Amino acid sequence: MYKHLLAKLLIAIVGLYGIADYSYAGDELNCVLCHKFRGLSRIDKSGKFRLFYINQELFDSGPHRRNKCKDCHTDINKIPHDPAKKVDCTQQCHMLEPSSQQKFSHKLVAKILKKSVHSPIDKDGKPKKYQQDYPGCKDCHDQPFYRPFSIYKGELKAGVSKRGITRCRSCHTKGYFAEDFYEHVTTRLRKSRSPLETINACAKCHQDKGFQQRHNLDDVVTTYKHTFHGELIQLGSERTPDCLDCHVVEGENIHLIEAQTVPTSAVYKTNVQATCRTEECHSKASAQLASFKTHVTYDRKKYPMEFYMLIGFKALMAIVLYFFLALIFMELLRRLFPGFSFFKKKNKD
Repeated sequence: MYKHLLAKLLIAIVGLYGIADYSYAGDELNCVLCHKFRGLSRIDKSGKFRLFYINQELFDSGPHRRNKCKDCHTDINKIPHDPAKKVDCTQQCHMLEPSSQQKFSHKLVAKILKKSVHSPIDKDGKPKKYQQDYPGCKDCHDQPFYRPFSIYKGELKAGVSKRGITRCRSCHTKGYFAEDFYEHVTTRLRKSRSPLETINACAKCHQDKGFQQRHNLDDVVTTYKHTFHGELIQLGSERTPDCLDCHVVEGENIHLIEAQTVPTSAVYKTNVQATCRTEECHSKASAQLASFKTHVTYDRKKYPMEFYMLIGFKALMAIVLYFFLALIFMELLRRLFPGFSFFKKKNKD
């Protein structure tokens, strides 16, 4: 009896604490009552660790902050609830898309992604091999990235334009619609991730040795980092092209990344020059510049010319180095033994 009373008391205390801290969340079921605790986790039937903690500050700064929990977790109708089903990102949201006044959905993005090299389904509609290697939405969109910029008197800089928001508020006075709409628009007028963040996101799969072997791919991340572009990005440049700048056709959706062997791909052999000649990069790039191989490894079978050039340069460096080392060694012997000679001179009478 006392155990039941104690449990009810604890639930009441936690409930009051949760309501006091998160009454502004706009959550009908008060999901954050439990999910605000960092230790909320369990081991599922497959032995996988599952963490159910929700960082409220991170969520409030993300793109879904105006959505309610039930907009995505549609199968949850009670507390405590049964194990939730996996969220389907292509389902309709309760938000209206402004241009069509219809419920918003990511179905168009999913349709574009099916044409991409990252789709787990081939062109015949059959599942590809190694299904576990193909990314889902959360593999790339693991964190909300909001990088709005400010335009004031012709100056472009990072941050939120205070003057711009005051103009929005002259009409949109309720809630935080002005701030949300401003950030939503401005963050899509520039890259949502820095080039270094983009490379690290791609590296989660493409730098894995097992992944490379299963799909017969080169180590494109490491080879890119050794290029001029990669070195600049490592130094903090944001004007240098990253993976998406080269592997997405200009004007196409960012999710449409095609294989190098596809004729419509941005990196197909006849399209590379057009990819390099964008206004943001090398607007006067010649065919010779575009013929540069970015992801070259020194594999003798795939790149025989580069392999033997590397061997040749190593041999040349070794010859030059050992030649000068021999000269230095002989000079040292001369200084230590000035009268020493390999061949004795014969005295002439």
